Amino acid sequence: MKKRIFVSLGIMVFFLSFAVTASFAESWIIDSKSNKLPKDLAQRVELVGGKLLKSWDFIGIAVAEFPTEADALAIETEGLKVMPDIKINWLPDEEQAEATHIGEDEGFYSYQWHLPLIEADKAWDDGVTGAGVRVAVLDTGIWYTHADLDDNIDFASSASFVPGVPDFLDDHGHGTHVAGIIAAEDNAFGSIGVAPNATLIGVKVLDQGGGGAWSWILGGVIHAVNVDADIINMSLRGYIKKSGTDYYTSRYASQLLATMNKVLNWAASQDVLVVVAAGNEMLDLNHIWDYAIIPTEAGNCIAVSATGPTDAPAYYTNYGTSVVWVAAPGGDFMYGTLGGILSTVPPPPGAPPGYHWYSWYQGTSQATPCVAGVAALVLEKYGPMSMGRLKNILANSAEDLGKPGKDDYYGRGRVNAYEAVNNKK
Repeated sequence: MKKRIFVSLGIMVFFLSFAVTASFAESWIIDSKSNKLPKDLAQRVELVGGKLLKSWDFIGIAVAEFPTEADALAIETEGLKVMPDIKINWLPDEEQAEATHIGEDEGFYSYQWHLPLIEADKAWDDGVTGAGVRVAVLDTGIWYTHADLDDNIDFASSASFVPGVPDFLDDHGHGTHVAGIIAAEDNAFGSIGVAPNATLIGVKVLDQGGGGAWSWILGGVIHAVNVDADIINMSLRGYIKKSGTDYYTSRYASQLLATMNKVLNWAASQDVLVVVAAGNEMLDLNHIWDYAIIPTEAGNCIAVSATGPTDAPAYYTNYGTSVVWVAAPGGDFMYGTLGGILSTVPPPPGAPPGYHWYSWYQGTSQATPCVAGVAALVLEKYGPMSMGRLKNILANSAEDLGKPGKDDYYGRGRVNAYEAVNNKK
């Protein structure tokens, strides 16, 4: 059957808001300071009327249900902390309207301005396409029947951590767009990704509305490492108020942040590069005081800010030298619809069968997979390496824009794929 294409003008509009919305996910996270769970944990939980839902003994984290907060705290000891599994929105507010190198035979390549800008085409000409590198996309899932994605997905390693949703099929759209930026296939059809021969692992950690419980994110990271992902892409962000809200106290906030740090640092210790979005609220992340942006500020990750078609910082991007490691094209609709990043999306409700859909979005969510794709190219070129060395290659090969050296908007610079695969530092 001939593949058919439909392009939707998907315009995302971001709103600056410090309203931290949260709800209780009806479960509790248990974190052991010693990284070892008590052998009788299930019995302790059951003794107070609770139920152990899942546990990761090798890192000392578990999830359980309890009738009341008092019951949950009854199992807490000096080395065993219990905290509410809060659920927050991890995606920005959005509005979407209906909307001779290998790339040149892709129908929409001419609209993918970000690829020649970061010189991905020159890296491909050198034979580097990300083959053999595994990239986990922790997001809303992947629309895995899309003709530009299906052959690059490791279905056996993909999973959903959203309760009641056993399949990682994308029911939102965000994760599919991210996945296409990383590894849309080199198949003479549609679009092409930065690393078109990389392997994608879909890890659904967000529901249809972009929400997710803390434990879903933690579980997704642990799963990605356990199925041998080389890179984890987290194009998501959530804000947590350090002084607490109606749903969690300052003590719980501190414990939740510590547990997220623990899991992400563990991933880094396994030499898995975690690439995260800086966020789209135009905030100076050096000075947000009572708030923490997660996972942007958590663990040994690299955070990515966004640029537009002229390499200027995108109008919406968060910034700050304390957080931003590198910048990458994220799109900017100040330059019109074509100033966004074109990538794969699921079909809209009621769409005719047999079509494959694409859309322009903007955001640090789009910049982050550009960096993940470049990292995949580096790993194919040089083979497995320490996460620290990979971070340094990305930084040392980046184009130094803005103020010389490290700066608020570009970090160490805007990534360059060709320079990265020719940089042995």
